[in-house]
Amino acid sequence: MRLASLLLLLFLAMLPGCDPAKHPSRPKALFIGVDGVQLEQYLQLGDATNLKQRLYYGKAYTGGISGKSSEQRTLSGPGWATLLTGVWSNKHGVDSDADSQRINPAFPSLFKRLRQAFPNAYLSSIVNWSPINTAFLLEDAHGADVRESGLSDEQVIERTLHVLGNTPADFTFIQLDEPDQIGHDRGHGEHYQQALRKADSQIGRLLDKVDKRRRMFPQEDWLVVVSTDHGRDYWGKGHGSASEQEKSIFVASNKPLNQELTTPSIPAEMPGPNNLYGLPAQTSVAPTVLRHMGLKLQPEWLLDGTPLLGKTGVRKARADESKSRLRWNSNANGYLTIIKNGHVVAQVAARDGQWTDPQGMGQQNDYVLVLDGTPAAVRNRPAAKAFVIEESSY
Repeated sequence: MRLASLLLLLFLAMLPGCDPAKHPSRPKALFIGVDGVQLEQYLQLGDATNLKQRLYYGKAYTGGISGKSSEQRTLSGPGWATLLTGVWSNKHGVDSDADSQRINPAFPSLFKRLRQAFPNAYLSSIVNWSPINTAFLLEDAHGADVRESGLSDEQVIERTLHVLGNTPADFTFIQLDEPDQIGHDRGHGEHYQQALRKADSQIGRLLDKVDKRRRMFPQEDWLVVVSTDHGRDYWGKGHGSASEQEKSIFVASNKPLNQELTTPSIPAEMPGPNNLYGLPAQTSVAPTVLRHMGLKLQPEWLLDGTPLLGKTGVRKARADESKSRLRWNSNANGYLTIIKNGHVVAQVAARDGQWTDPQGMGQQNDYVLVLDGTPAAVRNRPAAKAFVIEESSY
């Protein structure tokens, strides 16, 4: 039996395309965005959903930290830009839904980072809500192989199924909008539940297509991520402000995710409503995709999010401007490197959980905390600068 197995292996090695050393696994990613999903409403659909049956999921938050430099409105423009860049609006620059808004070239989206790393990658952005492509990503995703906007949700699904079935489909982002539209029109209730159930069924069709492709091309390593741009207010009709419901979102994946999603890590001095800030941030999605696609996360990218695959590095990196102090959560035994405005300024035991900047935080600074090769960035607000986001709902 052993001899037969060896002969079979030798035979396979002689066949074209059967040398695993020449054909390592090829990472692929599908990012499914569903606009305006309230996780609690989604879970009310019961246990027979694709979310519960086929994905690993957890609650997360958007809108940054209220009262800190990362705070942003719970609107679609800032939300999608944050999901696609891994930084908050104080960096990517999209702070409203206005068509004039563009992603700051200094903080590019997944499309530009992947195009720069893999010039021949097949990239697609297929959306219902047009401004994602026609405004925020207009220049940033200019080199995408497929960029289609203003489709109905069903057209988005059909077009995506075609891309997944007939192209290399290295990275595909799609956006479904009908749950948000129904929410604005009807609020929470039967119609919103029906919209969520329809979206869940559409997610299932995409998962089926990915499964079929994996059977056809077993060397492909597929990551599927599902998330949303914002939650909804109490009635389900509005969003844009800083209530817990509007800031509550979710992240789901076909792969098991790390402790950043599965084990909350609460910032002691600013836990947020019901410990919301102990959950992963919306900024975690982009670094998760980048890491899966084989890119090493670079400190100079100033990514705010902690990746949900692999090592987390430090967790909940944050600035306490009143004390000129960086804080973070970590149980690691090693040391982390602190970079300030591009220069290494300290090596600190990870378990210390804090470091005071001897020069203070009177000016805006970009800090990066690097542990286990994983960077986590923090931009402080000048200590004397007040910051208030107007309450608004859309």
